[in-house]
Amino acid sequence: MHLLLWTALLVSGCYGQLEVCGRAPLNTRIVGGQDAPAGNWPWQASLHFVLSGVLSSLLCGGSLINDQWVLSAASCFSSVSSSDLEMYLGRQNQEGSNPNEVKRTVSRIITHPSFNPVTRDNDIALLRLSAPVTFTNFISPVCLAASGSVFLNGVDSWVTGWGDTAEGGKQ
Repeated sequence: MHLLLWTALLVSGCYGQLEVCGRAPLNTRIVGGQDAPAGNWPWQASLHFVLSGVLSSLLCGGSLINDQWVLSAASCFSSVSSSDLEMYLGRQNQEGSNPNEVKRTVSRIITHPSFNPVTRDNDIALLRLSAPVTFTNFISPVCLAASGSVFLNGVDSWVTGWGDTAEGGKQ
């Protein structure tokens, strides 16, 4: 069943690409400790582990691939239940006000059937949101590579996530 769902989601991502995917300005990036402006990476998800139903802390990032699924790393969920997770989309900062964010709980976690926690081979997971999100200028899906895509060495790529923007600096 898991493999069938994986295949269905990845094939629909490859051949049924959403018209709104991947819309981010290509002229801005985090360099030299600069934060990305709001809405520059509208697919970036912030996944939090909820402690005692009150406190939450950043666990991992992910990428929104459609209105109800987020792609993330399987290694983030080895000892976590979906009921312990909250997903934030449209978030700009980990602290302070985030007027464009939407919060969802996670209803299901599907890890790759061949994930190896020791080698981290196939370190990929799908997370189903408790309810679909509405696409905005701050929340929209990433484009998935088409089947048979070739990725050449030396080609610039983008990587987004929640990390420090300066040595010893803030997230």
